[in-house]
Amino acid sequence: MKVLRSVRKKRGKQLAIIVDGPNILRKELGIDLEEIRQLVESEGRIRIATVILDRKAPEKLVEAVVNAGFRAVISTGKVEVDFTIEAMDSIYNDKVDSLVLVARSAAYMPIVHRAKEVGKEVIVIGAEPGFSMALKKAADLYISLPAPISEDLTKSKGNEEC
Repeated sequence: MKVLRSVRKKRGKQLAIIVDGPNILRKELGIDLEEIRQLVESEGRIRIATVILDRKAPEKLVEAVVNAGFRAVISTGKVEVDFTIEAMDSIYNDKVDSLVLVARSAAYMPIVHRAKEVGKEVIVIGAEPGFSMALKKAADLYISLPAPISEDLTKSKGNEEC
């Protein structure tokens, strides 16, 4: 048993990540689940990693979610309802210290408030446009992901004279 004790790492934060797939995993936002995973791993150990997708999600997206190490939940109704159920399960999970919500909408404010009421730390990760200022302010920590560089800005322009 002494060997096992020396192998165990010091207990850090235990995290649950819940991603609002339809509002975060959009081509125009250019958000990568691996980037999110790396950001969150710097805060602690990931215990739960879930992406909520709608029923119209392409099979390739579901495959990408699973390959990134997340559990894909396909919502048969409203994504917000399944997101809330997953969040509430995590809030009342004694093995989770911090809730990481990857979302942009102020509709998730009640989840943030409930999590804080029961003593959970709340981290919100989102992106512009549409990242709710109220959601940012309610969280203990928020991370705003950088906007993707537009293809127009990356193309070099020739010497043009007027």
